Amino acid sequence: MSYIKPFEELCFYDDFMFGVVMQDKELCKEALEYMLGFKIDHIEYDEPQKTVAPLYTAHGIRLDVYVMDSNRIYDVEIQNKDEQDIGRRTRYYQGMMDVDSLLKGQDYRELKESIVIFLCRFDPFKKGIPCYTVRRTCKQDASVFVDDAAIVQIFNCTAYDKIENESLRKFLKFVQTNKAESDFTRRLNKMVETQKQVEGLKKTYLSWSLHDSDVRREGIQQGKKEGIAIGEKRGRSEAKLEAARNMLLENDSVEKVARCLALPLETVQQLAEQLKAEPVQTN
Repeated sequence: MSYIKPFEELCFYDDFMFGVVMQDKELCKEALEYMLGFKIDHIEYDEPQKTVAPLYTAHGIRLDVYVMDSNRIYDVEIQNKDEQDIGRRTRYYQGMMDVDSLLKGQDYRELKESIVIFLCRFDPFKKGIPCYTVRRTCKQDASVFVDDAAIVQIFNCTAYDKIENESLRKFLKFVQTNKAESDFTRRLNKMVETQKQVEGLKKTYLSWSLHDSDVRREGIQQGKKEGIAIGEKRGRSEAKLEAARNMLLENDSVEKVARCLALPLETVQQLAEQLKAEPVQTN
């Protein structure tokens, strides 16, 4: 059985806790402003990723933090392991964001600027650069800029000491080392500890983690037989519904459940109605 980090030991940089903490609008907005270097008027969470969620179910991909403001949409991802596929990952996430917008009725000329941010706790390109900003240019002439309104920023948190801006430097250091040395990172760390006290969240984390472990093991076994890795593509929907059921039983709101698990609001509402209709069991 693969190792599952104890819930009590989770840090901000752990995928599950990162997604939970960044549901706080003020903390998420402040983190984005540090990383991007400009002020954001407000942020709002998609409701709650109706068109993204089916893609997630089909392909085993979840957007860690998916928010928008008046002019842009943002996806922020935390990466703890160098799986050497970051280029294709950014391409896929950017595509998911565009499909989400188009399926809501937007013409491609109306697409908002999209920014995909990866916080890597390793150097993905081994160049020692603290932030790799990727835009489309012409191979034959680098001065030719293709304005597709799509930006990828990949932070190499191991190089936090090369960042001149103190606030950003301390934020990246916190991501890399879990050492809170600024007011903002101390607030992030406090939120982590607060979330550990939330009733039912540990159960959700364990349910999610155990199922991920089972799916991964099943995928490895199936891959040996068929030569393909399918573990991340199977059973994720059932795991999310089970996690949603657990959260509802702990009296979490349908909105919170939908937002935290990236499930359609209608799906969570239907599940809540089913739970209400179930007979109460007595000993």
